[in-house]
Amino acid sequence: MRQDYYDLKNQENKKLAAGVHVGALCRVEKFDPVAMTVDVQPLSKALDAAVYRTQPPVLGVPVALIRGAGFVVRPWYAAGDVGVILYIDHDIDRIVASGEESQPNTERNHSGDDAVFVGAFVPATKPVTGLPDEALVMGTDTGSLYIAIKKDVIEIKGDIRHIGNTQQKGRTDVTVDVTAAGVSLVKHTHNGNLGTPTSPPL
Repeated sequence: MRQDYYDLKNQENKKLAAGVHVGALCRVEKFDPVAMTVDVQPLSKALDAAVYRTQPPVLGVPVALIRGAGFVVRPWYAAGDVGVILYIDHDIDRIVASGEESQPNTERNHSGDDAVFVGAFVPATKPVTGLPDEALVMGTDTGSLYIAIKKDVIEIKGDIRHIGNTQQKGRTDVTVDVTAAGVSLVKHTHNGNLGTPTSPPL
């Protein structure tokens, strides 16, 4: 076959591939914590008529999270966060509404209407800092507060507000003062004697 046929075919394949949405890095514009959706702005400009142009925003994108067997780990997003969306193969409207196996509502494929926000992305200009190594960590991205699960200990940095009852097994090392029912662990006294280091009851 002639070379121009192969060139034409390659151009057609390239054009088809360019029209298939797979995933994108995007900026969060709005977060709805009730519906668990985000409005996002794709950050990669798209080539259109030999000019790179800003893509339109993708609205009402469902947020993926960890949920199962009655447990949930819920993230929280704010405008300006950078994350990843995936474009699902088929129309997801009925599945999003019911959570059940469903026939696609339309024949669309890899559409912006069927995107899912799968999580945040860390740009080099906004690194996560101040968190302990070799640990599963939940905290602020500056390390000012965190809960870290290490192989031998759970480490908590920051003040704690407790709701409900407490049952404890194992040792707790406290490096800050603790006040219970208005009584300071560090500054309390026993018959006029300062109760630190902690003294036995009299």
